[in-house]
Amino acid sequence: MGDEGQIVRRSIGIVFADGGLLALSAVRPEGSGDHGEEEVAAVLCSADGAPVEVSEALLSTEYGPDGVQRRATLELWVEDDDEQPLRGAGTLISATSVDHSGLRGRIAFFRWSVEGREGLGHYEAIRADG
Repeated sequence: MGDEGQIVRRSIGIVFADGGLLALSAVRPEGSGDHGEEEVAAVLCSADGAPVEVSEALLSTEYGPDGVQRRATLELWVEDDDEQPLRGAGTLISATSVDHSGLRGRIAFFRWSVEGREGLGHYEAIRADG
C-alpha cells in the first residue's frame, strides 16, 4: 500500500442467505487525520425486511501488500441491545480496481458471517490518488 493515497470512503453491502441485508458506509471528512475520524452509518435488515437501528458500527480491515482488502471484522451496536455488539467477519473471494478522476477504487467480493448469518457481498475502498 506504500504509495497509495488515503482512503476517503469505504462501503459494504451484504446479502444474507436468509434474505436479510446489511449496508455500511464510512466517509473520511476532508482534512481529517486518520480513520478514527470517519463518519460511519449502517443499516441492518432482518430476513423479513424490517430495519434494525444500528447506533454505532466499527469496521476493521486487513489489507494485502497489493492494497486489496483481504479480511474485515465488524461490530454493530444495535439500538435495542446496547450491552453486546453483533460481531461479524468477511474474507476475500476476488477483487478488481476501478480508476476515477483523482480516485482509485478497490472493489472486493467477500464471503461474510455476522452472528452466524452467512452471506455474500462487496467491500469497496476508495482512495485519493497519492
